Amino acid sequence: MLSDLMLPILVCAGCLVIMISVYLRTRKKSQRKTFSIPESKLMKSSEDNEAEPSAAEVPSDQGLLSWHEGFESTVLDFIEFSDGLIEIIDNGSPLEKIKNIDVLGADQTLEFQKAASEHPSPEMGAELSAMLAAVSASFHAYLRSELDLVKQQKSIYQEYREMWFQRLRQFPQDIDRIIHLRRV
Repeated sequence: MLSDLMLPILVCAGCLVIMISVYLRTRKKSQRKTFSIPESKLMKSSEDNEAEPSAAEVPSDQGLLSWHEGFESTVLDFIEFSDGLIEIIDNGSPLEKIKNIDVLGADQTLEFQKAASEHPSPEMGAELSAMLAAVSASFHAYLRSELDLVKQQKSIYQEYREMWFQRLRQFPQDIDRIIHLRRV
């Protein structure tokens, strides 16, 4: 009886080994992702090694620095404007008083949209646009008395706001204003 079971078990085991080996040979291998190392870490390692990194190893931050020089105050102005809108919502201002506020037509918003579109990183520019969308959606949800949506969009705005304070501190032009607005 044991010999009668041995042959089918060996055949099944052999088939399993063949299936696994074919799978391992024919599967698609995932591409390894490359990550860039921020310049500050490269500089630390170069100081440790006492050799300067080559130009290919150091990412160019000139575009980012010039963007911060040109648009940091614009972002901070927009954050002040947005915080004012959020305060209006939190205070429960009457709809008649705030109906005529044009969030997307305000000067701060138009300048902010320009800052988002001119950011050297498309992903970060999209984050700035998302922050604007969250504020606008929160305000318009308040006008429609959709309080759950107001809370959700306000939370999204707060997350982007905090993230951007972290980013603005990388190349600060007005550190006192950044610190003050972050505490508010």
